[in-house]
Amino acid sequence: MQSQKTQQHVRGRNRGAGLRRIKGERSQAYPAAKNKVITVRFGELWLRGKNRGAYINMLRSNLIRLMAGERFALEYGYDRFIIRPGSDSGLEAIKGGLSHLFGISSYEIGYATEPSLARISRLAREVLLGAGIREGEKLRINAHRTYKGLSFNSMDITREVISIAESMGIDPQIRDYGREIFINVTKDSAYVSMERIKGLGGLPVGTSGKGVVLLSGGIDSPVAAWYAMKRGIKPVYVHFHGFPNAGEAIASKVPRIVSILSAYSPGSRVYYVPSHLFQAGTLKSGRFELILLKAFMLRVAELVAKSEDAEAIFTGESLGQVASQTASNMLAEQYGLKMQILRPLVGFDKQEIINKAMAIGTYEESIKPYRDVCSINARNPATRTDVATIARLIKDERIQGLARRSLKASTIVDSQQGGRETPHPPG
Repeated sequence: MQSQKTQQHVRGRNRGAGLRRIKGERSQAYPAAKNKVITVRFGELWLRGKNRGAYINMLRSNLIRLMAGERFALEYGYDRFIIRPGSDSGLEAIKGGLSHLFGISSYEIGYATEPSLARISRLAREVLLGAGIREGEKLRINAHRTYKGLSFNSMDITREVISIAESMGIDPQIRDYGREIFINVTKDSAYVSMERIKGLGGLPVGTSGKGVVLLSGGIDSPVAAWYAMKRGIKPVYVHFHGFPNAGEAIASKVPRIVSILSAYSPGSRVYYVPSHLFQAGTLKSGRFELILLKAFMLRVAELVAKSEDAEAIFTGESLGQVASQTASNMLAEQYGLKMQILRPLVGFDKQEIINKAMAIGTYEESIKPYRDVCSINARNPATRTDVATIARLIKDERIQGLARRSLKASTIVDSQQGGRETPHPPG
């Protein structure tokens, strides 16, 4: 059952005030599996000032979108979401979704109880017993009381848990510990956990608007797309192919790469743009062919950005990684463009990019054989191109016109429509 749109509740000024249940499909009809709860903590959203509410709204919407089909209760506190899964299987699915959610610093999987010292002590003992900690093992106690109106404080909680740990033969330590127990107390509930997982950080996808991502079949550009999403960009992909028609590109590894990236931002649009018009129309560009190709791609991307109301173009270029990716070439290829060009990987070396591609899951698809347009045209490329030369070539080869014609010949695949292909509307 797919989640419905939720309604935001406005918080009071008291940081320790109780959680507000977010209205919508996730309600008390779905009790937590064995009282398990997931505490999701926001990342750098607290630096947003008066815009904080909009960022949290987007984070909540993204969370619900990633959890589509799962049953859970969702509550909103000052600096966190509380998720109560409807089942153990739902818990695993929610963990998977959170591992792809930008904008959170961490999340803890634990249990909830009433905010009383006796209840917290009892739950802490149960959690320690269930965690299988061995006698003599070192444990750090991380206790925090968010709501200051209670009759006990963080030190009281810590003393209680130290006493429990010592009675079990566990060695409480501040440093050089092997395990950690997290206890957080709000006005309405206390949460005890021994499982804290680091989040992706960054900003919720969509908070920085849309961006056009030049997506090849290689290793670099999917990683650039990932970093664009981490800074809040909703990606629109543009892929240039060298096939007679878009069908072969759509049947290639490219949609699979997009599918992996879509786990971080569900619902992706891809423009499959043919390169044959450029190749047929620029027969005299010689060793500047690759630079001119990049200029052509960026012009197509700028046209897409205007039609999609995007604010920037992202590429997977890394300074000096290949012969053509020099500072002068990068400057020359963007001559005449008004849209800003952002290169998230500009300071990365190849191994760093490969490591990230492996981490996000695109590497195995990226290394599969593919007829990449850039590799076809990379014949003895110029390494230093002055702007005047590329400006003359752009005019002589009528690159802007080729870009418009190529975009009109492109095919759009929109995953919100189940992968259905739609012809690009006339520009």
